[in-house]
Amino acid sequence: MKLLGEYPVSIDNKGRLRLPTALLRQLGEPTGEEGGYEFVINRGFEGALTLYPKAVWEVISERINRLNRFNERNRKLIRFFHSGATALTTDSADRILLPKMLMEYAGLTDEAILLSIRNYIEIWSPERYSALLNADTDDISDLANDVLGGGEEGVGSEEDLLLP
Repeated sequence: MKLLGEYPVSIDNKGRLRLPTALLRQLGEPTGEEGGYEFVINRGFEGALTLYPKAVWEVISERINRLNRFNERNRKLIRFFHSGATALTTDSADRILLPKMLMEYAGLTDEAILLSIRNYIEIWSPERYSALLNADTDDISDLANDVLGGGEEGVGSEEDLLLP
């Protein structure tokens, strides 16, 4: 699954947001018993929420749950990953109901930005997302060089990233 796209959405006064059709098409056919799309949402990094298709959640959760819980760092990760985790299914209007506690964590009110990344979706408040995008571009350039430019932990040269 390779999700792609950035989608501004509205959140109604009950905390529901409608997932865009273009995004749902990328997910394939609904998997829920009632014909809806199934997800798990939890706290994400940098103050966003993370929305996982249920199948993706199950794979990641299984990996997290194999960690040695007697290790303090592992316990911290296990707790954070499961903190606020909630199963969601879209309704007949392709909406999901965001848990109030998670909305507060992410600073969400009446609008959100959905950012599709690989096999999950980040849900951002517009203010936090704007701040993220307006980060110092020199830092992003340095990061791209370190990660993609063939440094110690990079993936190789720029030529390696070009399609055949």
